[in-house]
Amino acid sequence: MASNGDKVNTANPNDVHQGYRTGLVTAITVFLGFSLYFARFWNLEHSGEWTWIGIVPAGIVGIGIVVQLIALFRSLDLRDQAVPRYKATVRCFFAGIIIVLMGVIIATIVA
Repeated sequence: MASNGDKVNTANPNDVHQGYRTGLVTAITVFLGFSLYFARFWNLEHSGEWTWIGIVPAGIVGIGIVVQLIALFRSLDLRDQAVPRYKATVRCFFAGIIIVLMGVIIATIVA
C-alpha cells in the first residue's frame, strides 16, 4: 500500500501525452484566429460591392471555421485523451484548415 508521500502512476499507456493535446489546442486556436480574421476582412473590410459569387468563398470559409470550432471543442473534451479519438480530432482540424484554404483561394480568384 502506498503512503501519502508516494505517487502512484495511474496514467493509461493508451492515452495521448498531455503535451500533444496542449499543442493541438494551440495550433487550432492559431488557425482559428487567422480564419476569423480573414472572414472579418472579407465580409466587412474588403472594398467593393457584394456579389453572388462573393458569397461562395465566404460560405466556404464559414464552413471551415465551424469545422475548426468542432475540432477545438473535441480537443478540450477529456475523452480526447484516447488515441483513436485524438486522431479523429486531428483529422477534423486538418479538414477545417483545408476547407478554409479552399475558401481563401476562391476568394483570391473572385477578388
